[in-house]
Amino acid sequence: MKTSLASLGIIAYGTTICLSQGFFNLNFEGATILTTHTATISRWTVNAPNYVNGDPNSIPYNDIALDVPAVNLEGTNAPAPSIQAIQGNYSLLMQGGSRTSPITNGASIWQTGQIPISAESMTYWGNALQVTFNNQLLTFNAISNTANYTVWGADVSAYAGQTGQLMFAVPWQGSAMLDNIQFSSMPIPEPGSLALLVAGGLLVAWRRKRS
Repeated sequence: MKTSLASLGIIAYGTTICLSQGFFNLNFEGATILTTHTATISRWTVNAPNYVNGDPNSIPYNDIALDVPAVNLEGTNAPAPSIQAIQGNYSLLMQGGSRTSPITNGASIWQTGQIPISAESMTYWGNALQVTFNNQLLTFNAISNTANYTVWGADVSAYAGQTGQLMFAVPWQGSAMLDNIQFSSMPIPEPGSLALLVAGGLLVAWRRKRS
């Protein structure tokens, strides 16, 4: 997939990313493909009725649910362009279930770990989701947009160094892609600052291309 200007800016911003002490597989690249249509996402627990063979970590691969709440691992060759991986090899497609589904509590994934002690912010790529840490709602705002996804950011400085459950949830009738969860020691950039980062990333890429 082509690298966007916003992606270059986020790469520049990401130079200050902290090691996520205790949280792992935050970009889902640690997924294991079991069969043509089945995968596992290590360290994450899935709360959706479409997990496979009773295993809450085993989920459909390159698939989409029609009615029930679902969490699917999507690759670069997923059946529809709108659900293909938005970075790297894999992204998650989270579906809250259709209006005809009798299950109305949506879908979620979570894992328990420690937010880095130096963390000021957390970002992820995808669509709007409900994100909580230890049952406390984190307020995410859109800080950048591309044709295929939005970059969302929240201040997590109040939770730096704490250990707890990090959960991403999509409500009933909702649908969202999720990828590239990151912690950073920098505050969430303002839109003007992010534009400067984008320009800086573009300049670096241009210089490398010419050298």
